Amino acid sequence: MNALKKYLEQFPHFTPHAFEIALPYLKEKEIKAGDYFLQQEKISNQIAFIEKGLFRLFYLNDGKETTTCFCKENSITCSFQSLLTQQPSDKAIQAVEDSKIIYFSYEALQKLYQKDLFWQQVGRLAAENEFIITEAYNRFLNDLSAKDRYLQIMENDSDLLQRVPLNYLASYLQITPETLSRIRKKISIT
Repeated sequence: MNALKKYLEQFPHFTPHAFEIALPYLKEKEIKAGDYFLQQEKISNQIAFIEKGLFRLFYLNDGKETTTCFCKENSITCSFQSLLTQQPSDKAIQAVEDSKIIYFSYEALQKLYQKDLFWQQVGRLAAENEFIITEAYNRFLNDLSAKDRYLQIMENDSDLLQRVPLNYLASYLQITPETLSRIRKKISIT
C-alpha cells in the first residue's frame, strides 16, 4: 500500500485522512502474465493501481489484436469509458508480466467521492490524464512514420523494448511484426 500512498501524495490536497478512509475499500491481487484484469465486452467495475508489473490495453477487430496502451508500475489502469458509462468495454486489459495491483470497485469510488473531495479530484485528474494519453497516442500514430514511432519509444520509453513481446509492440505501433523486424535491423546497422 505504500506505493499507492506515495502515488496519491503527488495530488494536491492529499491528506493522510483521505488515504485512511480508502483503506477499507482497497484490495490487493496478483495477476499472472497472460491473465486479464478486464475482458473486452465486460463492464469495467474496478480501477487498479499497478504496484508491480505491466499491462496492455487492446481490442480485437476481425480477430486482429490492436494494442492501444501499455500501463506499468505506479500508474492507474481501467477502461475509463466503460467505468464512467457502466457500459461494456471496447478494450481488454491483460497482464504482460506477472503483476500486482491494488484495486477498488466503482461503487467504492462513488462512496469515496462523497466522503472526501480529494477523491473527486483524483477521479477527475485520472480521467483527464486518460484523455491526454489517448490524444498523444493518436498524434503519435498520425504524425510519425513507423520508424519514427519506434525511435520515439527507444528514446522515451526504452524499457518497453525489453519488457514487451515484439508482436504486442508491433500492434501498438500499428505495423506488422515483419515491418518491426526490418526497422530494428536498419536501426542496428546505422
